[in-house]
Amino acid sequence: MSKTNSILLFLLALSCFFLSGCSEKEVGKVLVVHSYEETYAAYPDFNEMIAGSFRKRGVDADIRTVYLDCEAYQEKEELLRMYSLLDEVSKDWKPEVILVNEDQATYSLLKCGHPLVKEVSIVFGGVNYPNWPLIKQYPNVTGFRDKIDFRANIEVVKELFGKKMHLFTLIDTTYLDKQIRQDAREQLEGTKVKGFMNFKELNTREWREFVKDENYTYFAGIAIRVKENNSDAGLLWSLSQYTRDRCYLQLKRDFTTVNIGNICSSPSLTAINEGFGYGEKLLGGYITTLSIQVGEMVGAAVRILRGEKPLDMPVANSAKEYVVDWDVMVQRGLSKADIPGKYSIIHIPFSKNHPLLWGGIVFSVVVLLLTLFVLLFFLYRREQGRKKKALNALEDEKETLALAIEGSDTYAWKLENDYFIFESDFWQSQGMRSKVLTFEKLINFIHPEHWDEVRENWRKISMIRKVAVQVRCDFNGKGYQWWEFRYKTIALPDGGYKAAGLLLNIQDIKDHEQELEEARLLAEKAELKQSFLANMSHEIRTPLNAIVGFSNILAADEDLEPDERCEYIKTINRNSDLLLTLINDILELSRLESGYMTFEFMPCEVTELVDEIFQTHQVLIPERLEFIKEQDTIPAKINVDKGRLVQVLTNFLNNASKFTASGYIKLGYRYLPETSEVAIYVEDTGCGIPHAEQKMIFNRFYKQDEFSQGTGLGLSICQVIMEKLQGRIELWSEQGKGSRFTVVVKVVTSY
Repeated sequence: MSKTNSILLFLLALSCFFLSGCSEKEVGKVLVVHSYEETYAAYPDFNEMIAGSFRKRGVDADIRTVYLDCEAYQEKEELLRMYSLLDEVSKDWKPEVILVNEDQATYSLLKCGHPLVKEVSIVFGGVNYPNWPLIKQYPNVTGFRDKIDFRANIEVVKELFGKKMHLFTLIDTTYLDKQIRQDAREQLEGTKVKGFMNFKELNTREWREFVKDENYTYFAGIAIRVKENNSDAGLLWSLSQYTRDRCYLQLKRDFTTVNIGNICSSPSLTAINEGFGYGEKLLGGYITTLSIQVGEMVGAAVRILRGEKPLDMPVANSAKEYVVDWDVMVQRGLSKADIPGKYSIIHIPFSKNHPLLWGGIVFSVVVLLLTLFVLLFFLYRREQGRKKKALNALEDEKETLALAIEGSDTYAWKLENDYFIFESDFWQSQGMRSKVLTFEKLINFIHPEHWDEVRENWRKISMIRKVAVQVRCDFNGKGYQWWEFRYKTIALPDGGYKAAGLLLNIQDIKDHEQELEEARLLAEKAELKQSFLANMSHEIRTPLNAIVGFSNILAADEDLEPDERCEYIKTINRNSDLLLTLINDILELSRLESGYMTFEFMPCEVTELVDEIFQTHQVLIPERLEFIKEQDTIPAKINVDKGRLVQVLTNFLNNASKFTASGYIKLGYRYLPETSEVAIYVEDTGCGIPHAEQKMIFNRFYKQDEFSQGTGLGLSICQVIMEKLQGRIELWSEQGKGSRFTVVVKVVTSY
């Protein structure tokens, strides 16, 4: 090998090693500290956003979360609680980065004195008024200030509700309230905004006159705890009365402002993200949204994990955007046309955000369903024609059979002295000379399959009776044909007996019987298809009528209330899902029977299979029912298509949920050592299945409750799947007590 080739191979190997190393995900330990209680509505989404943002940036973060619940404690107790939370989480785990949210958690974290605070890099976010002297003591701290933009939010009020709208907020004399007052005073200096931040308090008549004369916007500050003997009448009036020229603006979230938006009759906006979009009826504002806050904090955390120092990352102001909540818009009687284009709308339904696309989807679904209905109707008519043709053919065959019987060859014979004597016409028809036959010679003409039957009749020939025996005979060496021996044995006066009868060539009859059987099967098949099409036509027509009906209402009635419109759309979606389920069942059964569906057999631990199904259905089983798991002490391994087996067991569980009003549903398995099989079962305490119906429930199109929606194909599909999996389904059921459906599969390995 040349020196050049060696160098190239070395560089190639080095590149592969480098690329493989880069493809691995980074790992980081992250502690998230929240200010409020764990039940705060925004936190589940908040936490998921944080985890998702790390994933998008290629970091496999080990995240642990603690909740300060700041509203439940005074300052001293709050610091002790923060210390305790840090102590508990760091017993066997040390974070690399701490993400702390909102003012109170940030303040308590830096103030609590825990060693972890100085050892670990910290990134804060959602802090409206940072404690700068405290922050400067920690070179390991950086973050983002959520600075309230008073001017922008006053303009939001004017844009959404008109230029004559005035504002009010809740403001007291706490440290935070003083910071808000100072911030508002600085931002609104030189503007035509008067109120709590830069002007003496006026009574109602005074501020109305002032605003009217000077063209000022009045921003009232309603206090609850400002001074003694202060009346709460202003607050109560503002919250309980609707005024056309007043708007509430949330500037903080504490125990005095929580849910103010819910009880305030006036329009409610917010300058901070706390509570927005999570049940507190705040229309919107110019704010740092949770997604912005999370993106900024996680971005800074990732930079730190990759080697940057917080000291080199100065504290920055968070970005903001104009945003409104669709749900609150609808409650306030606002439409999308009332909202300027620069605003982002959260919680907006897809149909409202993309009306043309939604209309296209609804139209496409309706067209698809109509096409399907027309197709099924066409198939129904075609099968009706085939059935009629088959029945006509059946009638023709009956007529032909009658003619064949009428024109068939019939010959007389008798038994004399144990000799069979046939009339000469018979031998002539066979091209043979007349002869007399003993029983042993006669039996040589008969097919061996019939010998036992013929010998038995010969043994009983003396019995007084009428007999008709159909056998295959070859008298002339040209092949076996069906003949019928009809005879009657009578007693003679001397005590003997005589037998005589007819010999009929019934080959044409047998041929026509075969043809008739084929015609009958064809007619039954046509009847089955007719039943299928009739059933599908009924099942499809109901949701289709709902879809078409409500679609026409949506298209024709523009004055529908938003709630009604949403309900109609939900109805359309629900019935579309039902139709899709019907179609999928039909297609799946077709693929199974046609052999187009492939099965991937792989070893599967039964214990793991049962655990996975149990975990999945814990949240799906109705709360009224107890969901129980039973497992054998002997583990077992089976070779199956796991997905198809799960499909069968899921069908059993869904049926159990549907037909069980109270009691329990049990999922389990037991090992059967005598047959080296495993039985996986679903047991319930439901209504049970009548004994007469137990043999029919696996038939296609059969439904225990004829008024229930569905195709009646579920159990039939399950049975076909288990046949493909080389297993079987067993059923025990007692009406009024419950049912147990069991799949039995061969074990590959048992322990």
